[in-house]
Amino acid sequence: MKARECMTPDPKSVQANDPLKTAVRLVVENRIRHLPVVLGESLVGIISDRDLKRAMPSIVAGSTAEEYQAFMEKTTIEEVMTADPLACAPDDELVDLVRQFCDKKVGAIPVVDGERLVGIVTQTDMMQAFLTMLENQ
Repeated sequence: MKARECMTPDPKSVQANDPLKTAVRLVVENRIRHLPVVLGESLVGIISDRDLKRAMPSIVAGSTAEEYQAFMEKTTIEEVMTADPLACAPDDELVDLVRQFCDKKVGAIPVVDGERLVGIVTQTDMMQAFLTMLENQ
């Protein structure tokens, strides 16, 4: 099985210079955990819900609502994302992706054709692929 067969095509993504609030909105509205970060159409990073949580100031720890809002609007995704993320090609074998998920302990791998983002393979996509294989035995 190839990456293209289990990937989510045309995933939600954010631009590197977007404010953090854009990523938070997309994660919450779409109930997803990973967003590829692009510059134009080229993959330059990835940001996860955990990256967002770690970056945000805490109102509980004393940040005011105004400081929180300012941070969300002025901080760019590029400042928080993981740059040069692990990526794969559409024709990469699923077994190789599984090894990368295990070895690198990642939750998602963007799929690129050249440098252009074309999809994403998440842990959920992998589980669905395994379920299909098991059901077809």
